[in-house]
Amino acid sequence: MKISIVTPIYNSVHTIEKTIQSVINQKIESELEYIVVDGGSSDGTVEIINRYLDKIDIFISEKDRGAYDAMNKGITHATGDIIGIINADDWYNNGALKIVETIFAKETDASIVYSPIDNYSHGNYLNTFIPGELENLVFQFTLNHPSCFVKSSVYDSIGLFDLSYAIAADYDFIFRAYTSGYHFRYVDTPLASYSLDGMSGQRKNRLRMIQEGWRVGSKFVEQKTGNIKNKRRLFYINFVLRELVTSPIKNLDPLIIMKIKAYLRQKFGIFTSGKYGTW
Repeated sequence: MKISIVTPIYNSVHTIEKTIQSVINQKIESELEYIVVDGGSSDGTVEIINRYLDKIDIFISEKDRGAYDAMNKGITHATGDIIGIINADDWYNNGALKIVETIFAKETDASIVYSPIDNYSHGNYLNTFIPGELENLVFQFTLNHPSCFVKSSVYDSIGLFDLSYAIAADYDFIFRAYTSGYHFRYVDTPLASYSLDGMSGQRKNRLRMIQEGWRVGSKFVEQKTGNIKNKRRLFYINFVLRELVTSPIKNLDPLIIMKIKAYLRQKFGIFTSGKYGTW
């Protein structure tokens, strides 16, 4: 077995070293291939990457069309049986690849392995995201992509990330894999950690994320009968309303947001979205 890891990166001088070390320090029996795809960084990121070139199998540095384009380049160059993607702000937890290696070796029917993911802000642990039910992917993205490890044959079959999406290409890919019948294997142990320090940029794009999320499942839903269309329409109306109501707290520190949500969840029962994923 061979495991390929892809890191897309652009101007991440303060975080890239931790990401690299989290990959190269994994202990596995299988061959590990590490691919780093840089979008033309100018902040000193490349200089840090150059320190680890003896541990990086393929390093590409050129202008691209964004993170998903960089991911596609990495996947295209990958020669492993299993492919994982870890962004430059995130990192793999200790022993993550050993767990992945063991599952794929023993369970040949598994096509995608995924797990909870630990959330951090300013280096401090906040909480753990628990994935929602796969059947609810028709409503929204119930997984977190950095925790996913995918057989290369899945990419060969259903294609790469759709670059027409600016935010939801990972959701689109996972949804296509799910509706194509591939077997997902859930792992209780968080395989990766996710930094929320870049959330300000994400918050500005929340409405675009909702719009793209609607688009992901729309073609699938149009082919279905029954009340799934109405359920999905109502879900998204509530989704937008919830975003508007909670918008005043969106610019707060992530730790404060988590505490507010925990209080509201306990006091009033809102934000209890376990079947869609729980932050």
